[in-house]
Amino acid sequence: MNFTNGNNGYNNNGYNSNGYNNGNTQFNQNMFGNQTGYNQQYQQPQYNQYQQQQYNQYQQPQYNQQFNQYGYNNGQSANRQNSFMDSFANPRVKHLSKLGADYAPGAEAATFGGIAAKTVYFVLTFALGLAAFFYLHYYFGKTGVADGQLLYPQEYPILIGACIATLISALVTAFAPKTTAFFGTIYCVGMGYLVTWTSYTYAAAYKGIVYEALGLTLLIIGVLTVLYSKGIIRVTNRFRKVVYTTLLVSILGGLIFFVMTLVAPNSGIVRAIIQANNGPIGIVFGIIGVMLASAVLTCDFDNAAKTVEQGLPKGYEWAASFGLVTGVIYLYLKVLQLLAKIQNNK
Repeated sequence: MNFTNGNNGYNNNGYNSNGYNNGNTQFNQNMFGNQTGYNQQYQQPQYNQYQQQQYNQYQQPQYNQQFNQYGYNNGQSANRQNSFMDSFANPRVKHLSKLGADYAPGAEAATFGGIAAKTVYFVLTFALGLAAFFYLHYYFGKTGVADGQLLYPQEYPILIGACIATLISALVTAFAPKTTAFFGTIYCVGMGYLVTWTSYTYAAAYKGIVYEALGLTLLIIGVLTVLYSKGIIRVTNRFRKVVYTTLLVSILGGLIFFVMTLVAPNSGIVRAIIQANNGPIGIVFGIIGVMLASAVLTCDFDNAAKTVEQGLPKGYEWAASFGLVTGVIYLYLKVLQLLAKIQNNK
């Protein structure tokens, strides 16, 4: 058969003998130097010297420095940023990764000075709400607490409006962090009004409690700052999960109890909870509340620190500073509640 015949078939006179194999032999000889090509010409010492010089040239420190600067380091920085955002479990800044989409790679990075400046801004807006309460309360009452009223009828609509505004602002900043500068301002003004009213109410029932709460809050903040800066307290992913899970459970529990007081204020469950809250058990839960608020504030410290360390864009400063302010407010309210419970049990 033609395909197996050694004289006329495919293997002899066709493809192998005169076609592919002969051509392939010539190709190998000419291109890859099996006999006189590459091995003879390009294996000479001068070419080896050229290759070694070129290799050594790109191993010099300046090229390694450029590689590290424009290649590896940028990739490493991106990995650190992504891993940081994955562990950024603070519910107030949970969606911060969306914020970075609007910034170019060369955007100005966040700094501790920028976070401090924005924190001062939010504190001033909080003070504006505080001043608004005293001004309006004096305006409506003229003589302050005359007639034994802590809140005048004209103030109820303002109080309700402040509650609604702070709630909406908190939700918007949590799900749209790019709006933190605007809605964070509304939140701080509203909370300034509400916290001042709360403090005013506690001060009327417990003499000197507001000053005690302020002093204890500042003391806790100072201790937490030292412990965190010294590395004694370390915020890990597990730490964050435990803290914010506990925070979520406490918030849901408070909302459920609030609804129960509206639906069935005289029920046995509500009365039992109120009685326990006013006793020694209430003090224990108050201490737990202060510890939880302290842990939340520690996470806020870590969020601010990592915002700078990871080289995140400057827009992240708003979320970091907002977290610090809200953490301090939450801590103060928990301290105020604890001191009131202690006063009740004396």
